[in-house]
Amino acid sequence: MFQGYYSLASAMISQNRNLNVISNNMANVSTPGYKSDQYIASTFKEEVLYRSGNITPDRKTSIGTTARIQATNARITSYEQGALDPTGSALDLAINGDGFFTVQTEDGIVYSRNGSLITDDEGYLAIPGVGRILGNNGAIRLDTDDIIINEDGSIWGKENGTNYGTIRLTNFTDYSQIIKGDNGTFTQGEATEAQPNAVIKQGMVERSNSNMVDEMTSMMSAQRSLQAAAQLFKMYDQLDAKTAQIAQV
Repeated sequence: MFQGYYSLASAMISQNRNLNVISNNMANVSTPGYKSDQYIASTFKEEVLYRSGNITPDRKTSIGTTARIQATNARITSYEQGALDPTGSALDLAINGDGFFTVQTEDGIVYSRNGSLITDDEGYLAIPGVGRILGNNGAIRLDTDDIIINEDGSIWGKENGTNYGTIRLTNFTDYSQIIKGDNGTFTQGEATEAQPNAVIKQGMVERSNSNMVDEMTSMMSAQRSLQAAAQLFKMYDQLDAKTAQIAQV
């Protein structure tokens, strides 16, 4: 009886965490450059079940395995590139290939695929709510938005021909070693930097790689599993109460 409580309670906790991941993916389906997550659960403390007969109790036959609880195994981020949408805005940029924008924040350097850029109050190229885009020589300050940005990230004024710098892209050898943060950003963690294999497309943004249809399907499946576990948990509780009543008679 208690085994059922453990299994059902852990299943409910696991599916609730899964729903949190799915809801975050759905909330960011329109966030440029967002990379979706997938919740991975596994079993904990697996045990082998055996069957033995009355005549030969020493002869046991394996009939399968069972697990006491379901536990969190990993939260995996998909780095698959999203579709590139044309916007026509000179400050909208998309990375086509492997790499990240390098961004200076108040807490240090982070990395992002969000190319929906602005110029901040001091004229620096920035991601709203995150920080300033870094070039090869630091933050990039513009005195006009009438600019041309080449595929190599170099920024030029259309009228004055001024070179404002070159956008710095960063890539990593092992994406599993970078850490996902808020606002679609990543921190380096233990990852080693690598040469970016990408070009920059002006007047475009990369869409989120989160698919609303897939997320809705996953959400309905997780909700059904959660509801089924909750209903069975209620039945277990009723059986336990009935057993206690019979034992008192």
